[in-house]
Amino acid sequence: MLIFVPWLIFIHILGATTFFLAHGTSIFMAFQLRKETDLARIRALLDLSMSSMVTMFIAFMVMGISGLIMPFILKIWNQGWIWASIILMVVVFFYMVFMNEKRYKHLRRMVGLPYMIRGDRFPAEEPASPAEVQAHIQKLKVGELVVMGYVIPMFVLWLMVFKPF
Repeated sequence: MLIFVPWLIFIHILGATTFFLAHGTSIFMAFQLRKETDLARIRALLDLSMSSMVTMFIAFMVMGISGLIMPFILKIWNQGWIWASIILMVVVFFYMVFMNEKRYKHLRRMVGLPYMIRGDRFPAEEPASPAEVQAHIQKLKVGELVVMGYVIPMFVLWLMVFKPF
């Protein structure tokens, strides 16, 4: 079984790289939104971000599944860094899903785009006023995204490389 470990590491890193490349559209969208006032540009940014969701989700699953298989093969479930990594990534995953539901999917609805809530698809509605859209955008906390989407995964990477406990 150890013969598969280099392939699993390769698949794990490939999944992570693909995930972060696909996710880059969303984080840059989050930063750019704060500068936009034109509804057409806001819609375009939201659509661009949404266009990477399937790739992002599949890559996250590839990264996660390969990362869960390796400890079985290597018999290292007794290592604290494995558990810390898994717990942190699960926390990040659920935070991002919750945050997306409350912030960006709501914004899609506000600007008159089709949107989803808990997996249910809804058609576009009449857009909210530009002032309401701007007020919602200004409430978006991009700093939280940076911590949850970059700092914590960077710490998980540190755990995987240095295996401190």
